[in-house]
Amino acid sequence: MNQTAEKDSQALIAFWNQAFAMSDEDRKQESENIESDLSSLAPSAKLYGAAASLGTCRKVLDYGCGCGWASLIAAANGCADVTAADPAEEAIKAAEFFASVYGLGDRIHGRTIDEGWLKTQPDQTYDGFFCSNVLDVIPPETAEEIIRETARIVNDDAPVIISMNYYLSPEEAKTKGLKMEMENRLYIDGILRLVSLTDAEWTEKFAPYFTLKRLEYFAWPNETEER
Repeated sequence: MNQTAEKDSQALIAFWNQAFAMSDEDRKQESENIESDLSSLAPSAKLYGAAASLGTCRKVLDYGCGCGWASLIAAANGCADVTAADPAEEAIKAAEFFASVYGLGDRIHGRTIDEGWLKTQPDQTYDGFFCSNVLDVIPPETAEEIIRETARIVNDDAPVIISMNYYLSPEEAKTKGLKMEMENRLYIDGILRLVSLTDAEWTEKFAPYFTLKRLEYFAWPNETEER
C-alpha cells in the first residue's frame, strides 16, 4: 500500500469509528425503539431485498458491515451464520449491539479486521457475500484487493452483492461546488468519500473474477433519482 493509500485508510477508520460510536444513551434509545419491520433498517427497498435474499445461504460475509443492518436482515431471513466484518472497531461494537437487541446474536459474529484479514480466509468459505458503500469509498488499491480476495473465498455459485454510490463526473462535481482530485477522487474535510468510476469501469474491474448477473439502480435516503 502506497503512502497516500495508507494515509487515506487510517483517516477513514478514524472517521467511521467516530461515526458509529454509540453512547449509553444512544444504546438505551435504540433498545427502546426496536423496529419490528426490518425493512426500515435498509437504505432502500432494493437493498433490503438484496440482503434478505442471502437468508437462504449457509454462511454469509457482510464486508464493511458498518452498524450491521445487512447482517441483521440476512440473519432474520434465515441465514444462521453471518460474519459482520469491518475495520472500524466502533462499527463492530454497534453491529454486535444491534444483533443482541434484535435477538440475533447467535447468528451474527462481529469481526474487527485489518487490510490483511481477507487473505486469512480459506478458499470457498462463504456461499453469500454482501458489501454496501465500501468499494468506492476506499483507496482503489484496497478495493482491487478486496475484489480479488472475495472471488477466492466465495464458492462458485455464491451470490456476491455489491452496492455503490452513483457515478459523479468532474463536471457534475463542479456544478455542486465540489472538486475531484486525481480525476475521480472526492475528499471532504480531508477524508476520502468517493472514488467515482463509470459502470463500464467497474465492470472491467469485476470481469476477471465474477459473472455479472444483474445491474440495478437505487436511490439512497433523501434522494429521488435512482442512479
